[in-house]
Amino acid sequence: MPMPSLSRSLFAPIVIFILTIGGCCCDFDGPDETNDVREYVKTLKDWSASGLVAHFPPSVPPEAKRVRFSAYPGFLQGGAYIQLRMQLPPEAIKRIEARLKQETTHAYAGGDIFDHYNEDQKNNLPTTCFHTADDAASAVRFPDHYILYVLSAKDGGGSWNHGETCGAAVSSTANEVVYWAESW
Repeated sequence: MPMPSLSRSLFAPIVIFILTIGGCCCDFDGPDETNDVREYVKTLKDWSASGLVAHFPPSVPPEAKRVRFSAYPGFLQGGAYIQLRMQLPPEAIKRIEARLKQETTHAYAGGDIFDHYNEDQKNNLPTTCFHTADDAASAVRFPDHYILYVLSAKDGGGSWNHGETCGAAVSSTANEVVYWAESW
């Protein structure tokens, strides 16, 4: 049966409209990562309901140096993370590390999330990647002089398909602390 002329005349504009809208949607990459330290307090507030950032400082301490910040809100199946890295006086690092040693569930020397979690080793917990590293080449692994203290890690969907982790990495060599939280 032939199409009525009115339907045929509407067909092309509707197809063009759908392809145009679809093209716009397909070009959308999702939210951007932020590295602007000025966004730290706002981003921390956005994360506060998760319970994963209670160990983060409420603001960047005035004595902090070489401050780096990275956060990504997550998109679709992509995980979200927040990470604050800073250099502090040695006494402050010692106090932070002493507190972390009391609160931690696991501690690892250097590495990354893939070094610390293996399905065959049920006692290992995921940590994080080094999102605040100085260069992209070292953005996965923490150097061995960092101790990564896992404060919490929860498996949300079996085999760590969905989950969350939080903690802090401390380097007494570099006098640095890196606070992290991830949800995927």
